[in-house]
Amino acid sequence: MPFRHVYSGIFLLESVIAGVVFGLVLAAMAAVMLVSWRKRRRGAPAARREHLRLLEAAFGLALAVMAAFLVVVSFSANGQDFPRQDPKPTMRVQVTAFQWCWRFRYVGQPVTVTGSCADGDYPVLVLPSGRPVEIDLASVDVVHAFWVPYLDYKMDAFPGHVDRFTVTLPRAGRWIGRCAQLCGLYHYEMDFWLQVVPQAQFDRWLHARAGAAGVSGR
Repeated sequence: MPFRHVYSGIFLLESVIAGVVFGLVLAAMAAVMLVSWRKRRRGAPAARREHLRLLEAAFGLALAVMAAFLVVVSFSANGQDFPRQDPKPTMRVQVTAFQWCWRFRYVGQPVTVTGSCADGDYPVLVLPSGRPVEIDLASVDVVHAFWVPYLDYKMDAFPGHVDRFTVTLPRAGRWIGRCAQLCGLYHYEMDFWLQVVPQAQFDRWLHARAGAAGVSGR
């Protein structure tokens, strides 16, 4: 899922369209005001025509074409985000939201990361760069939302239901994640970190966490 790339392109395109439309509206208003001012200076009466049918038809056609274009572009972008066949994931992480924090369980490994989310005690979702990872998203109580602003992407987490998506993060980095669905009293504290590291570093981290879990479980 190339979330950031796709949505950045869509945002730029829609911003350009909005800017052009805004400029045309301002130009039309300025032209009408100028014509009216000139008529008043000449003492000419105001126009009494109720309709300019050709102009109105052209305006309606332009709106219809623009709307159709935006619909096609939006559906095309959505298709890029959710292809019919995602790349086969190399690993799977169960992301569980609860009031008011997160739990990340690495399937197939004795590794679970969580926190309280209070006073900055945010859990860290560590993922390898350049590898497709399946995220299984669910909630244990109310509706939450898994949102990473850097990715320009949000997915709701529902109780009793698992949403699955595959994501490939191309480069290492560390970004804040948030719950973007009002979920109760301490919703404002419900943050987490997404940390992407090279594969070798991720393997060392996972091995160390699995070893620590094995020692503590004895």
